[in-house]
Amino acid sequence: MINNLYSIGKSALQNAQVSVNNASNNIANADTTGYQRTTAVYDTSGSITINGITVGTGADITAIQSEWDKFVENQYLDALADLAAQTSALDYLDGLDSLLNQSEGGISDVLEEFFDGWNELVTDPNSTSARAALLGQAETLVYAFQSTAASLTSMTDAINGDIRDQVDGANGLIEDLAELNAAIAANPDDNQAVSDRDQKIRELDSLIGVEVLYKSDNTVTILTGEGYSLVDGSETHSLAYQEAKVSESPVRGSDYDGSLSYSGSSSEELLMEFVSQGADGAAQFKVSTDGGATWKTDDDGDVILYTSGSADDPAEINGVSIWFEDGTGEHAVGDRYTVVAKSGLYWQSGDGDSVNITPLTDDAGNMVSGRTSGGSLAGLFLTRDDTVTPTLDGLDDMAEALIREVNEIHASGAGLTHHTSLTGSYAVDDASAPLGDSGLPFADAVETGELALTTYDADGNVSTTSILSVDPGTDSLDDLAADINAAFGGELTATVSDGRLQLTAGADMEFETAGDSSNLAAALGLNTFFTGTDASTIAINSYASTDPAHINSGSVGEDGLVASGSNETASSLATLYETTLSVGGLQTSLASAVATLTANAGSAASAAELQQTYAQTSVSYLYEQQSATSEVNVDEELIELTKYQQAYEAAAQIISVTRQMMDTVLDLV
Repeated sequence: MINNLYSIGKSALQNAQVSVNNASNNIANADTTGYQRTTAVYDTSGSITINGITVGTGADITAIQSEWDKFVENQYLDALADLAAQTSALDYLDGLDSLLNQSEGGISDVLEEFFDGWNELVTDPNSTSARAALLGQAETLVYAFQSTAASLTSMTDAINGDIRDQVDGANGLIEDLAELNAAIAANPDDNQAVSDRDQKIRELDSLIGVEVLYKSDNTVTILTGEGYSLVDGSETHSLAYQEAKVSESPVRGSDYDGSLSYSGSSSEELLMEFVSQGADGAAQFKVSTDGGATWKTDDDGDVILYTSGSADDPAEINGVSIWFEDGTGEHAVGDRYTVVAKSGLYWQSGDGDSVNITPLTDDAGNMVSGRTSGGSLAGLFLTRDDTVTPTLDGLDDMAEALIREVNEIHASGAGLTHHTSLTGSYAVDDASAPLGDSGLPFADAVETGELALTTYDADGNVSTTSILSVDPGTDSLDDLAADINAAFGGELTATVSDGRLQLTAGADMEFETAGDSSNLAAALGLNTFFTGTDASTIAINSYASTDPAHINSGSVGEDGLVASGSNETASSLATLYETTLSVGGLQTSLASAVATLTANAGSAASAAELQQTYAQTSVSYLYEQQSATSEVNVDEELIELTKYQQAYEAAAQIISVTRQMMDTVLDLV
């Protein structure tokens, strides 16, 4: 019995030492981020029977246990991934909203002021001050378009830079977690390794959003929210940020042998699925932008079918030209190709294959299954692909419509002085090809119609008027130049240089564009107000900016002359802001287009802010729940420290009493 008492006292003394050490360690790590409070787990030792009486043998510390609620932690990780996504999105969406929704000097303001300038010319077409003011307003407009486009491009570059850095960071964490898993597998009671691992899981979760599966040996399996394995024991699967690419998935038995090529870029992924069998030029396919959940349809709701054309006849889809090269055999029904004309996020399977997990939404804004949906990476990709890039595309569409529509009206008008020479600002790739297929930037605007040119002698009298027929399907730029030369016999000479049409009046001659129902002059950049094709390249035609007399406010009358005070062109341009026209394929006005663009940016920022607030509330609540379990409360640890100090003293007393009892027994011998 005395030996049992001594054993109990000894183990109690050791237990108290361990518990005091544990409480001290907790206090020392009270401010350590991610530290998990530990407690000593006691277990009653076995019993013994002495003289028919069963007595206890004390207690043992079986483990030092981290206080960590795994159920709460999984909820916390879900909320944290959502918060990280909304926060990373909001960082850029707030900037986008500020860029477009300026109280003064925004795109909407400068557009309206530009058309107000044309209205001033309606009142006084001959006013030099009104022309100077209009040029100033046009310069402001050009600057607004160019600077906004540059800001959006810089924003996209910054997002891509953040994505690259975060993918690298995620891969570093994946490797660290595998190493910690190995350390924990070797020593499951290494609470510091467990604490470090759980903290790194939180860091990884904030980047990509993860799910954690806890194993019996205290190691974990870490998956993306969509089920792709990142860490399993010491085995890892990394992430990759890859540039634009094409993938193919032919059905079994397909004998097509060829390659798909494309040009252009798009924030959308284009999934192509063949619906008919045949060779290139005959087989047809449909297209989905949401991973096959839905297929692109026309205005009547019918699925649009595209033909597998060559480089000379590509399919034009969402700003991307797609064609097939060197094809032999036939496409089979069900053959699939995916064109990702943008950089994306990929999961490395380990066998050399990459799986596309780039965040993707459908037309309703819902996440497409199988794609990353949580963490800051999801927020960055969705901000780039669903808001920033579409905003830049919308800005380009608006600038393109402005250039096209203003130039079509301006090119048919007349200024205060006639022309002696004009050089087109837009070039064809092939002067001998039909205008509709010549590579002219605005070739699609050229229609079958008539281009009227008039020449004037030294006294300003009409010399020759010629109406030239234009058919973009058959007539080339070389044909047009030949027709002009034949019609004017030296009074007006047309030449083609570097793909551009040049018109030069003969000695003591001048000329005007007397009308253009074909829109050819505007498409060639002759007698236009703007140059460029989109928001980043829009500029004022130097022909007008260096000599405001060439700003066209009037037009050539039926008598071939430009009447003093003529304001037909200025009148048409003054009302263009509210006129329904084609902007990015939609029938709307420039006023509505810019309002929609700015409203969408504001709406995206507001939505992200609301979702961030909700996610922050959830994160804070769950963090407090976990903290109540895992964080160190110094006051509580001081109580524990005092308790185990007293337990140590009591254990020492047990040993002291036992020794006295032993001495008494020995004295009896």
